[in-house]
Amino acid sequence: MARLAIPALSLSLLVGCASQEASGPSPARTSAAAPEPSPDPSSPGTSPGRYDYTFRLPIAEYSYTDAEYEVIRSAEQVLARDCMKGFGLTYRPPESSAPVAAQDRRYGITDLDSARRYGYRMPPLPAAPKAKLTKDQITVLYGKRSLENGADDRAKLEYRGKEVPDNGCLGKAILDFRKPYEYREGSAAASRIAGDSYEASLSAPKVQAAFKEWSTCMKQKGYDYPSPVDAIQSPSFLKGKVSAKERETAAADVACKRSTGLLETWFETESAIQKDMIKKDVTLLRKLDELHGKKLRAARKILAEA
Repeated sequence: MARLAIPALSLSLLVGCASQEASGPSPARTSAAAPEPSPDPSSPGTSPGRYDYTFRLPIAEYSYTDAEYEVIRSAEQVLARDCMKGFGLTYRPPESSAPVAAQDRRYGITDLDSARRYGYRMPPLPAAPKAKLTKDQITVLYGKRSLENGADDRAKLEYRGKEVPDNGCLGKAILDFRKPYEYREGSAAASRIAGDSYEASLSAPKVQAAFKEWSTCMKQKGYDYPSPVDAIQSPSFLKGKVSAKERETAAADVACKRSTGLLETWFETESAIQKDMIKKDVTLLRKLDELHGKKLRAARKILAEA
């Protein structure tokens, strides 16, 4: 059976203290509408629900929830705002929009409506809110990331005689705020468990038996795939426009997962695997969790004093 790399969504969302990069406009971008920074990879894209298996796995306890991430993001924006004041510039971060439910694809497609509309593709997400900024604001907020193509990014960037942080006020806020709470060993342990448990689950006897039941169900519907992994890797899918065949196959995929109980079997099996793995790294993970708590308390204090 083909092996499917763990969906990027699932892996990244389970890493509690993943590296957080300050994002900004591309080098040539200095338009009046600056983009919101990319979200922290440790942030879940949705709150737990019936088919959000990633966020209900045991290792998810060591990642941030969407609400917790929003607290951290908001605190970083306050710090960026204060930095901008030091340059005599105002900055009003865009209002936070309600979290958008991102589909959990750890075990492949699970939403029947989405399958019928988009096949195996991810549904389009609404555009993130943007702050309306002047060129000067963009320069100071994003630093050297805002430079035009061809500009020497080795030279110091200044605004009205004051040196601008290389990563801009936003990048400096994010990097400075996260530094006291970094714990690479714990983050690496969480990431390793998230990846290894998925790989181990693929060959677990209960999951293999569930795959066979799913495959039998699919054959009854006219599709011949040994497992959901093979279905989603079909070369005729995920390229070009969504075909009727892809939509029909994806819908059958979801229906068979539900009728055979594959999703619950897979989730329960991987949960058991993770619990055993967590026991071996419990000291690292407890420290990781402790630092998460400290970071959240610090973020809430910043917001309270803003």
